[in-house]
Amino acid sequence: MNIVFEKQHIKINPEAESQKKFFDKNGYCVIEKSKLPVEKFAEIIDSLLEKEAWRGGWEGKEEYMKYGKNFQPGAYRLGNLFNKNDLFFDLITNEEILNVVLAILGDDAKIGALDMREPKKGTGQQDLHIDWIPKKESDATENIVIMIFLDDADENNGHLRVVPKTHKLKGWIEENTKEKTKHKDEIFLDVKKSSIVFMDANLWHSGTTNKTGQRRRVLFMDVRRRDIPQLLNQRIYLDELIQKKLTDVQKYLLGLGENDSVFEDRVFTAGNVYRKEFKTNSFVKMED
Repeated sequence: MNIVFEKQHIKINPEAESQKKFFDKNGYCVIEKSKLPVEKFAEIIDSLLEKEAWRGGWEGKEEYMKYGKNFQPGAYRLGNLFNKNDLFFDLITNEEILNVVLAILGDDAKIGALDMREPKKGTGQQDLHIDWIPKKESDATENIVIMIFLDDADENNGHLRVVPKTHKLKGWIEENTKEKTKHKDEIFLDVKKSSIVFMDANLWHSGTTNKTGQRRRVLFMDVRRRDIPQLLNQRIYLDELIQKKLTDVQKYLLGLGENDSVFEDRVFTAGNVYRKEFKTNSFVKMED
């Protein structure tokens, strides 16, 4: 274990090892009821939604931002949350989360973003897609998407759809199937408020329609291996005064340590790679 973690007495527990085995086989795993203060997170999120309004979620896409234009018409969005409230920093070293992340990636883990998405009534349905660049030579996980549910999610307000074991497939979905609207092996995950879903970003998955308009606020934390640029470059988007207040562990996990590689990319997404490769402006088809 990295010396930074040893100083903080952070160790992997047996339960995390069990989660890792399920994750490696299926491409995801779930902590069904975490100890996270989700009610407090929800209060902060609602305050930010009111404060930012249409401006929410534009971090990393500023060049496309226009006055009064929502980042995504069919959903409420917020981005760069580490920069907006100190409580979010608790997620970086939260034992329940960190134990599973370290079990899967070991010391080779770097957090690159914390965002929020909430689909509006009648929206949220997506085609099956992956959130990371297709694997080519190895089945090893490079990117984990961590979803922290601030509300219950089920068939009424839209649950998460996944196709187990597809994280080991090579290539984009289009290179494996012509049908992205459904799959014979897909399953739907109903989760309760405070649940945490860990997903290999190469797993075929999608959101589903929020039929009732019932709230479905989900925090998305992006974790990648340390030699990969972050989803949102924390050296650029995290205020310098905040960076100076971070602990050694927080700096390490955000890629802000003195010995960490410095990347020039403001953002680094699979969507940008996909659009260039397939010469298209789209990436994931969804209802707005």
